[in-house]
Amino acid sequence: FMGSRFTFHGTGVEMFKGFIKAILVFGLIYGQIFLFMYLGYPVIGFILFYFGLIGVIPLAIHGSIKYRMSRTSWRGIHFGYRGKLKTLLKIYFRDIFFTVITFGIYGAWLTINLRNYTLSNVRVGNLQLSYNGKGGEYFVILFIGYILTYITLGIYSFWWMKDIYNYYIEKLSIVQDDKKMAFKSSITAWGLFQLLVGNFLIIIFTAGIGAPWVTVRTYKYILNNIIF
Repeated sequence: FMGSRFTFHGTGVEMFKGFIKAILVFGLIYGQIFLFMYLGYPVIGFILFYFGLIGVIPLAIHGSIKYRMSRTSWRGIHFGYRGKLKTLLKIYFRDIFFTVITFGIYGAWLTINLRNYTLSNVRVGNLQLSYNGKGGEYFVILFIGYILTYITLGIYSFWWMKDIYNYYIEKLSIVQDDKKMAFKSSITAWGLFQLLVGNFLIIIFTAGIGAPWVTVRTYKYILNNIIF
């Protein structure tokens, strides 16, 4: 089992369809600003716009992870996601409240709590994923990365992203009968630099149309660098 790699079976066409749906939803949310401006209530329009954006995020998380898991496999065994949208919404809005009253500091815990729930509901055949990330640890990574990226005028950002991805991956394990197999990541700062430069060129030369292919390219890079 050691050294076996994961495979992502998603296509740019599938992602493009999802991209179009997302644009339509965003268009509806954004359109209400103009509607209320026309009615003479611009403040209400902007308030509803931001609430709409906040509300659509958990829906996007739930839908996207279901898609990703259904397109990911390991040694021919497909993944599955069994999380409930209702439970995810409770976690999300509870942590959004704490994030707002702490002026964004609790955002690190929000991210980790969402990952705890979603990843703990991922199955691989009769195996279960386990995630043991901690909000405090993640906050330290974000804080140090922000400081060093600022000091180095952005150069450290690739190492920062590498640290974040590796933290996400290496806090994962697969559990069966109380036995755990740990995940390892081979993502590097140089690999991320090449990935992001390539993604940037795709976006620029396709006037944004290549965004779905950029998403698939990114997932393939990440998943092809995960072993356990």
